Amino acid sequence: MSDDNSPADMPKAKPESKFKNIVKQLIMAVFAIGLLYLSFRGCDLPTIWAYTVKTNPIFLILLCVSGLASHVARSMRWILLLKPLSDHKISLWNSFVAVITGYAVNVAIPRGGEVVRLLSITRSENLPWAGVLSTMLIDRLLDIALLVFLLGSTLLVLPKSLLGDMPWLVPGGVAMTVATIIGMFVLPHVAKIMRWFLQLSLIQTKLPASLVKKLEDLSDQFGVGTKSLTDPVAYPAIALLSVTIWFFYWLNLYLTVLAFNLQDKVTLANSLIVFTISSVGVLVPTPGSVGSYHFLTSQALVLTSGVNKEQALAFASVLHLFCFILVTCIPAFICVMIQSSKKTNKVTS
Repeated sequence: MSDDNSPADMPKAKPESKFKNIVKQLIMAVFAIGLLYLSFRGCDLPTIWAYTVKTNPIFLILLCVSGLASHVARSMRWILLLKPLSDHKISLWNSFVAVITGYAVNVAIPRGGEVVRLLSITRSENLPWAGVLSTMLIDRLLDIALLVFLLGSTLLVLPKSLLGDMPWLVPGGVAMTVATIIGMFVLPHVAKIMRWFLQLSLIQTKLPASLVKKLEDLSDQFGVGTKSLTDPVAYPAIALLSVTIWFFYWLNLYLTVLAFNLQDKVTLANSLIVFTISSVGVLVPTPGSVGSYHFLTSQALVLTSGVNKEQALAFASVLHLFCFILVTCIPAFICVMIQSSKKTNKVTS
């Protein structure tokens, strides 16, 4: 695949844009701290720690395995999305490295991992960044589509008390449903819309021909990246892997239920409700979903299953630590070290 649209050709961020990003990151960090304060306010910290140290380590080990499996499944799905962009077989290792390092960067810089993920796969597989960007949008939309499905399903069985305490769940679910349907319908046609726009006489006369040509090339690459959505062979596999990814996400939560010996209180049905609500917390762009995940997960456990607040916060903290920190940052560090070692060996050989 040609590298005419390599990472070096990506638009450079302006200084004022960088400043705005820094301000945004600081605001979200403050927001995360505020949510943590709301979550832990009035709680007895020694009691939370006591619940934490009583967890069953066997289920925590299985949680690590399940968490890694979800990352592998996502890497496999991404390969299917990237396939139209490449004339060679894309490496599962390169896909996994890009995914895991992106998640690790998100722990410190919300959404910053998306840039790292884009750069990683374009460099390792020599792919056009515009096409890769479209696959990342599809990746995100598929996740939202699954979350919307879960949210719609759980709204049917949510207790009235929970809807009273979290009235935003219904309008939020409706808004996400509409946005996802529109996004999944429009995305495969974005390239055609861009082409039509660039062919307008006003654009042709106002913009330099070289710039128009560049934008047309980018729109073509973007269009190639969305071909997987209309591929009758790839789409069933993409759908199956999407369900698999989210099954592992739910399994992470239920293994934590078993680790805390809460299965008598948190039934399978309740675990699905808690999982869905906690997943909404991941959409909030705080660093590593800190604060938003703790708040929503603990509140859902208290309101749906009658778990006391201290135990609910211990549960949310352990699940967040393992899934968002340990199972992401440690593998990412190992992957980066291996990649660095490979580059060093190439240079010295």
